[in-house]
Amino acid sequence: MNKLKSLINTPNILLLVITIFAIFAQTLPLLQVLNFEFSFVFSILLFIASGILTIFYLRKFKSFGLLPAIIRMKYKSYLLLLFTPLLVSILSNLLFQICPICDGILYYLVIVIPAFYFGFITGAFTFWISKKFSYLIFSAIFILFAFAPILEFYIYPQVYFFNIIVGIIPGTIYDEEILLSGKLIFFRLLHFILFTTLLYSMFKVGTIKRKNRKLLLLSTIMGAFLFFLLKPYLGFTTTKYELLQTLKMGVLTSGVEIRYADNLTFNNANLLAREAIYYMSEIERKTKLSTPHNLIAYIFKDANQKGALFGSKAANVAKPWMNQIFFDYNSVENTLEHELVHSYTAQIGSTPFKIADGFNMAMLEGYAMAIEDNYSGYDIHYMALLAKESGYNFNIAELFLRFNFFSQASSLSYITAGSFIKYLIEVYGIEKVNSIYEDLDFEKYLGNSLTRLSTKYVQYLDYLNYPINKHRANLFFGRNPITKKVCARTVSKEINAAWKFYREESYYSSLNSFKTIFEYSNSYKALLGIIYSNSKFGLYSESLKLLEGKMDEYEGTSSYYSALLNFGDQLSYNQNFEKADSIYRILSKFEPTARYKNLAEIRIKLITERKILLYLNESDFDKYGILKSLNKDELFDASIPIMIELSERLNENISTFSSFIDGKASENISSNSAYEISKYLFKNFEYKKSLRYADLSIKKCSENYRMPILKSHRKKIEWFSN
Repeated sequence: MNKLKSLINTPNILLLVITIFAIFAQTLPLLQVLNFEFSFVFSILLFIASGILTIFYLRKFKSFGLLPAIIRMKYKSYLLLLFTPLLVSILSNLLFQICPICDGILYYLVIVIPAFYFGFITGAFTFWISKKFSYLIFSAIFILFAFAPILEFYIYPQVYFFNIIVGIIPGTIYDEEILLSGKLIFFRLLHFILFTTLLYSMFKVGTIKRKNRKLLLLSTIMGAFLFFLLKPYLGFTTTKYELLQTLKMGVLTSGVEIRYADNLTFNNANLLAREAIYYMSEIERKTKLSTPHNLIAYIFKDANQKGALFGSKAANVAKPWMNQIFFDYNSVENTLEHELVHSYTAQIGSTPFKIADGFNMAMLEGYAMAIEDNYSGYDIHYMALLAKESGYNFNIAELFLRFNFFSQASSLSYITAGSFIKYLIEVYGIEKVNSIYEDLDFEKYLGNSLTRLSTKYVQYLDYLNYPINKHRANLFFGRNPITKKVCARTVSKEINAAWKFYREESYYSSLNSFKTIFEYSNSYKALLGIIYSNSKFGLYSESLKLLEGKMDEYEGTSSYYSALLNFGDQLSYNQNFEKADSIYRILSKFEPTARYKNLAEIRIKLITERKILLYLNESDFDKYGILKSLNKDELFDASIPIMIELSERLNENISTFSSFIDGKASENISSNSAYEISKYLFKNFEYKKSLRYADLSIKKCSENYRMPILKSHRKKIEWFSN
């Protein structure tokens, strides 16, 4: 009995708790892989455990001066506590996982071990301040450290944060790639020096002279506050001033100021400013909310610059309480209206961050989607019905609970939430939906529970009776959510490195890298890398064999249609034109998008013209010439949108393409091609011509679910024309 009592003590309890957490983590998505998320969580747990253990020993021996002796006597307890999670994770990864663990070990070294050390010193510091209240003071300091990023998030433009406990929070939106940067290592080293200095100072001052103790305590508090103020100058935070200095170019209108990098021309920035004014007038009309004042849109050169200065490479973000929106240049066109809506809803936001009540992401993003009402060129009601009828998860009541918004593919969450809010606006009016945004009580404002509203909404969708293309549903919704991706961070990092080899023409290195990634992840992106690298060595038969063996696995996923296109291309490279033609025809029949159909139709015609190999092997310039030749005698409609893509990539003068298309366009042109021509002309400031093709796209449209998108586009062009 006495032996059992001796085992039940704080060090053993802490070790048991940490061990149980480490074992349990192996059953959780993201944490079951030794990578950033694992280190993030255990940096928090071990900071707490290390501090508690230190306070326990100091209170047991009742003297701060005995700390060095305690370390010498109890170092095994500390080491066991520190490395148990790492050992459990490594063992689990070796037995049950297939992901490389080198990155995970580095994350543990840079994130967890410093956090453990800082927890140890924080525990010692709280005992040094007060033996009696040491645990309480430690808890207060932990809360301060843990929640400091919320203050930074609120007052600074960024969404990334350097933090004492977890090292770095890369952003509020999930990015697969987090690199161990020199800045993070410098941040950890700097804090190692500061915390070690604090420990040394505590020993020097001791615990007797009250005046010296007060001076050190005051100096520590002032030093921490000073460090917070100096973080922008040390490169650990981004201020509005730094953004304005980096994005020096600007367009100022009565509604919005656009700050942009020097890769964006003034004309394009001016066009974006005018688009913003148009969208703002539409948003004001649709939402019955007033225009926000002093709105600033920051447009970064690319995702890398955005990631470095703002965080969240993968997504554009609005900060409604600051009237600021953040984009990268390559995606601003598709997300400008959506993010502007978030700025308007600040007026009805109920949290300190002026967003939807209860931080409800389904309400937040669903509202913006409903007002934008455009997902990749499709009406969101159509896309929602497509998801429902194709068997994808469609529980609206569940979607609006807790954090279920993130439990499935993001496209599915955005579309279903947006379609539901759009339905509520259509039935109950925007004023009542605005009230729900501010106070998430459906029963109070609409007289129905969320479950009942969900049932009515599903009945409404069924009434629309849109045609269902399951292949389109698979393309948009057949992606794995974050929690189901295999080795997501490692794959992302290593694929980027492999493509770097490819761009540098180190094809042998890129091929080996892609093969290694593919072996443990089965990633389609890695398979594409293998195919592209193989083509540089003429290894077409090897690529064909690899693709042929994987087609069944990709069926039903978003990757299947790209795989079909590449399968047909590899058959063409191997001169099996008959089978290639049949694959292209299957893809054309599936028509997951108009673009895939066009690409397939082009290849079918090229096989007929015996130009398929010439086309596949040539540069963009030569591809453009070949497609022009297909339009020599009569218009080949499928080629038009692809020619527009090539014209843009080649930076062709608009007059060249415009004169070509004016001579070819006729009543035979499709609605989709007319729409693409209209968008292309609009981006090149040819508003009158763009309006003509916008009219033609509506006239030729036979798909009622696309009509709202085409009419919305025409309305915008007409506004610009006038």
